[in-house]
Amino acid sequence: MAFAVATAASAQGRFVINGKLKVEGGGLDGCRMVVYKEGVKHRTVSSDLNKFSLELDLNSNYVLSFEKNGFVTKKLSFNTQIPTGAPQSGFTPFEFVVSLFKQYDGMNTVVFNQPVGMIRYDEKLSDFDYDTDYTKSIQSALDEAQAAVEEKQKAEAAATAQEAKRKEQEAKEQAKAAARAAKDAEAKAKAQAKAAEKAKEPEKQAKVEQPVQPPTPVSPPPQAPVAARRKQEKPAHVRKLIRDPVAGSDGRAQTEPRINSEPSPVQAAAAHASSEPRPKFEATPSVRIRHQDVIVEPNQVITVVRMQENDVVTEYRKVIRKYSGTFYFKDGKSCSQHTYESEALAEVK
Repeated sequence: MAFAVATAASAQGRFVINGKLKVEGGGLDGCRMVVYKEGVKHRTVSSDLNKFSLELDLNSNYVLSFEKNGFVTKKLSFNTQIPTGAPQSGFTPFEFVVSLFKQYDGMNTVVFNQPVGMIRYDEKLSDFDYDTDYTKSIQSALDEAQAAVEEKQKAEAAATAQEAKRKEQEAKEQAKAAARAAKDAEAKAKAQAKAAEKAKEPEKQAKVEQPVQPPTPVSPPPQAPVAARRKQEKPAHVRKLIRDPVAGSDGRAQTEPRINSEPSPVQAAAAHASSEPRPKFEATPSVRIRHQDVIVEPNQVITVVRMQENDVVTEYRKVIRKYSGTFYFKDGKSCSQHTYESEALAEVK
């Protein structure tokens, strides 16, 4: 739906319009605005549609068509005819927002074949404004279409929640299967280690039972008779005061030291570390739905936006009064324009 708000600016000899395009449940990629002048395609704009400005020639008829594949097309009609004798400049720029919603199967969208709003010169205001008679003529059809969209959005949100729940359950089952596989692998590894240890036992036993051979005795060298030894001995004054020790001089057999080590039969246990993956849990996504209505009265236009997030509903109102200005409300209390635009017009994800 489109709605307008007045601002203090003007263009000499032309009518300036400032618009914004929003897509419910999607982005602006693939969107386009086709401008028709006098029934002939005038130009196509496919970039910067989140905020754009156009200058329309006076005394002409324009139709702006907002399109995106898979979404319902919406149109706005601008009749810039000026009565004879009326000022040809100083018009207030016309600002509006157009919101596209998804095209659902089986939904009647015939009402959107015609413009959802018509803007023309109002002699009482000496400026451009909505044609309230035209708006009233299609309001009931627009309300029916909006109700059908809301039903489709609820069904789609329920299906999304069900799919998220299914994925969560599937993740739990996969985590359990992975834990069982890890436990089986650990048990198998322990069994293989135990079998390998048992296979080494006969070899260890054979090493333990092998007898140790005693050392071979060594016979002492033959000695000369005592008389001969005495003749060979040197006088006392030439003998050393300290004799160097000679191995075997005491007549005992010499033996080489032998060290024999026996391996320990106790083997250290092999450490097996295992980790069990933690299951992943996906949070159920929060679902936000926008409900928007336009109430046209003789002296004011009221835009009602209801933002529903799960079971919480917040109501925003924008009241445009022809002679006293524009007012904003949140849940019945006055709020700023920034609060209204940042919350009520925020893109629904």
